[in-house]
Amino acid sequence: MVTVKRGVMVLGCAVAFAAAPLVVSSPAAADNTCPWGTKPSRFDGVCTSGAGGGAAAPIPPVPPSGGGPNIVRNPNGFDTVNGIPCTPEHWGVCYGLIQSGG
Repeated sequence: MVTVKRGVMVLGCAVAFAAAPLVVSSPAAADNTCPWGTKPSRFDGVCTSGAGGGAAAPIPPVPPSGGGPNIVRNPNGFDTVNGIPCTPEHWGVCYGLIQSGG
């Protein structure tokens, strides 16, 4: 009998923990956000095209201004990328510069 009571209590707590975010969240907060270039309509959760609300326009990525990373292969030591030696301490910086193109 004690294990049944304990099981019911554990199940009840699990349901309460799972339902807590739903109780605390605000349904109106989700309806007020529309993507850029749209505005909320008179119906909840429906956005129509037109000027108004939403976040700012997305910024397009800027292409690299140089001709790419300047990689110097050093047969006797560490290679360098744009003058930064690719030591274990700077490996992430070198990898990032190579991947970003500059």
